[in-house]
Amino acid sequence: MSKFESGEWVMLTSQKGKRWLVRIEDQPYSSHIGGIQLGDIVGKEEGDWLITSTGAKLMLFRPSLQDYIFSMKRRTQIIYPKDLSAMIFYGDIYPGCSIIETGLGSGALSLALLRAMCGRGRLISIEKRPEFALGAKENIDRFFGAPPSNHEIIVGDIEQVCLTCEVDRIYVDLPEPWRAVRNLSSMLRMGGLLVSLSPNVGQVQLMTRELKSNGFGDVENFELMRRDWKIDQLRARPVDRMVAHTAFITVAKRVSSSRGEEPENGNGEAGDFTDE
Repeated sequence: MSKFESGEWVMLTSQKGKRWLVRIEDQPYSSHIGGIQLGDIVGKEEGDWLITSTGAKLMLFRPSLQDYIFSMKRRTQIIYPKDLSAMIFYGDIYPGCSIIETGLGSGALSLALLRAMCGRGRLISIEKRPEFALGAKENIDRFFGAPPSNHEIIVGDIEQVCLTCEVDRIYVDLPEPWRAVRNLSSMLRMGGLLVSLSPNVGQVQLMTRELKSNGFGDVENFELMRRDWKIDQLRARPVDRMVAHTAFITVAKRVSSSRGEEPENGNGEAGDFTDE
């Protein structure tokens, strides 16, 4: 295991689980549990300790992606790790795939996608608001230490942006995602996956209708909830608070237009969303 070097990031972790993400420099650092000299971290390994000026212990770890996402500067609500991990898995991301992401936000999803791509393939992120695009770029470059060579950011409205490329995956995180479906469908290869994140069920209903009318099939909608447990020598019980509903995830596959259209019922109206 490599030892810590000057200039890299370190996650200082107290015995009670409090965390501070700092860069290793030759200067002091203070918190409510005392101060340390950051330069003393150089040469130590992950899992080593430093003792603060008040006698408290600080464990030293390299930050995980989750650590970084929760500590980075952001203008928008970040996607929770439970949803991020599901979006990567159900989107079937692999090294070398090509991806369009629309709704860059603070860059959390971009970071997860780029990590899963392992420096290969291509990620095109489209963001309507220039200030969001700039903030996300700073977060991404800061995490990797330099701009990733396989990442491109386009400032523009996805309803109007026209790209000639054909990609393997599309990720959507927009207030009105259904408005982007018609344009995005022309950029996704047959059999490719579209993954969308929406906080309320009304968005999911409209998104599902639009997907089925624009060449998408095998549409799935779900949400995930996480409940932590408190385990010690005397008890095992769920904690009092849990991360319940945060967002709905929609996953759909690109198919031929004839198969993706919403079937009509006997009255000539669009059919129900279900297959029942």
